[in-house]
Amino acid sequence: MTLLAALSLLAVVTALTCSLPGVFLVVRHQSMLVEAMSHAVFPGIVIGALLSGTAHSPIMVVFATLMGLVIVIGAERARHSGLVTADASQGIIFPVLFAIGIALLSTQLTGVHLSEATVLSGEMNLLALPSERLVVGTWDLGPQMMWWLLGVLLLNLIFIIIAYRVLVTSAFDPNLARTMGLPERTVNLILMVLVSLTVVVAFNTAGAILVVALMIVPPATARLLVHRMGWLIVVTLIIAAATAMLGLWVAYLGDLATTPMMAFTNGAVFMVVLVASRLTRRLRHRDA
Repeated sequence: MTLLAALSLLAVVTALTCSLPGVFLVVRHQSMLVEAMSHAVFPGIVIGALLSGTAHSPIMVVFATLMGLVIVIGAERARHSGLVTADASQGIIFPVLFAIGIALLSTQLTGVHLSEATVLSGEMNLLALPSERLVVGTWDLGPQMMWWLLGVLLLNLIFIIIAYRVLVTSAFDPNLARTMGLPERTVNLILMVLVSLTVVVAFNTAGAILVVALMIVPPATARLLVHRMGWLIVVTLIIAAATAMLGLWVAYLGDLATTPMMAFTNGAVFMVVLVASRLTRRLRHRDA
């Protein structure tokens, strides 16, 4: 497998894995929760890397995922106390945690391959190198990180299929979901666990900052085009894969960083669709 083919697979799988749970965050108006969570899990990633000696271990993934969940639940409890608003809890707690993670990274992780650049934009190009591939016999099965991401994508997909009715109902009318006796709180908790897990696993390829764009922008773009939930998921995945490949090729031809160009391409496509949607709406009103 060539380096470009491996990088293409890794880019597309990263985009699909991030965008799938992002659909429900967008329709639930919880988009900025991803940014807060990406900051919250970072100290867990650093501490997990300290405990395991590597940024690619199951110990790190489990520790960081649980820490992200605990922090989000803590912030939610603070909001429900009435003493701190939701935006204030995010503005106070998560930057402090991110700063703690940066401090630990710069002072304690000198022996672990985890740099400030990785925190910002990931290390997708490095993870596609032959030394990072999963090789069985003579078969090159692609980047190891791609298989981690595929596992998370499968978990997200299974959860969405099983809890689809509850997710859709609670997204548009939480009170109706409670009245119907649906397990809205349990499903929401599992969704937060999976979002935290997705952010942690995608951290190595997308970084703690750019993962927000990969998770939120494709479903936000799809929502400008379709409104039915089933089609929203399908169109989101198509946009995520297409913008990942487009961003990758722009980065390849221009000798630019891969993940930032994927995020930029997502933003550019969103702006094009937004402008086209507004023009179409104006033309319809004029004809009417």
